[in-house]
Amino acid sequence: MTSLRTLVFAGLAATMIGLPAGAIAQTRVAAVQAVPASLPRFIGEQEIGHRIAELITQRNGGQRVEVAFHGYDNAIEVPAGSPATLQVIAFSYDARSGRFIADLAFPGSKDSTRVSGRATPIESIPVLKNRVPPGDTISRSDIEWVQVPAGRYGGGYVDKVNELVGQSPRRPLRTGEPIRSSDLGRPEVVSKNGLVTMIAQGPGLVITTTGRALDAGGIGDVILVMNVQSKQKVQATVIGPDQVEVVTAPRVIVTN
Repeated sequence: MTSLRTLVFAGLAATMIGLPAGAIAQTRVAAVQAVPASLPRFIGEQEIGHRIAELITQRNGGQRVEVAFHGYDNAIEVPAGSPATLQVIAFSYDARSGRFIADLAFPGSKDSTRVSGRATPIESIPVLKNRVPPGDTISRSDIEWVQVPAGRYGGGYVDKVNELVGQSPRRPLRTGEPIRSSDLGRPEVVSKNGLVTMIAQGPGLVITTTGRALDAGGIGDVILVMNVQSKQKVQATVIGPDQVEVVTAPRVIVTN
């Protein structure tokens, strides 16, 4: 069976190390002068893949795709003096299977080159690019986008930036990987077994006392708190760092 190779569209960079600036400039000039004018040129897989992906995206109503070719050496040799411009002579695409066939050429050529493969719909989702320890708050600078097969990560996975920003990991998360919503929570501002200020309000009355948090929680979470004097346990809403508001009547935090 002919294998499929996924084409990764990525920029390439070349660096020269250990040479002074003048030497680098001279080396580049010499390299350019050494290229014979009669050598053929090539339209490579990257340009071909981009063109096919554009055609399929147009037919899919804007849905982006990842292109995988059958076989190797999917390139077009262009004779010296001819324009290295890609032309699609014929193109067929089956949206159900993702398979495509394209006949390609360059202006003035008498022959065409056939390439085939499969296109997979993709989408972008936000992931962590930096490690954020549990308890710390995720910021926009901690987030990047990655492309994944469309529909692979549906319900239960984070697909919007605002679902990450301001949240905190409940456990160590790997960078660059899709994140489950259940792996996130509000940043903890009250620690389990830590001392908190208990606040209860009534008509014209505000009562405060010291309590011990029996649960950890972030702002807005309802946790169980014990009055350190009366030993009475009550539910309270976390309203700030080491501060909770008692859900029940003020009398529950008053020492007898």
